[in-house]
Amino acid sequence: GGRIFFVERAGQAVGCCALMAMDDGSYEVAKMTIAPSARGQGLSRRLLDACEAAARDAGAHRLYLETSSTLGPALALYDSFGFVRLPPRDTPYVRADVFMEKALA
Repeated sequence: GGRIFFVERAGQAVGCCALMAMDDGSYEVAKMTIAPSARGQGLSRRLLDACEAAARDAGAHRLYLETSSTLGPALALYDSFGFVRLPPRDTPYVRADVFMEKALA
């Protein structure tokens, strides 16, 4: 199970991300994107806030994500949001080379 969150400006979707249940009771944040014209407005943080609230409501003990080391602004956002880096692991996401989690307990 999971959810998809959107942020809108003037009735138009300008960003989204997915929150997916994992087998261990964690939730994965995935596929976050913000339209270039809407970046720098705090919308990614709003999406992460929504994901965290939904995961907490579902009883999750952590958030998890995989991303690319080439996405500097995204990494800075995740760091500022309390995510910590994990050791590398196998993943189906070809471009993912950074693995992060945030404890919710």
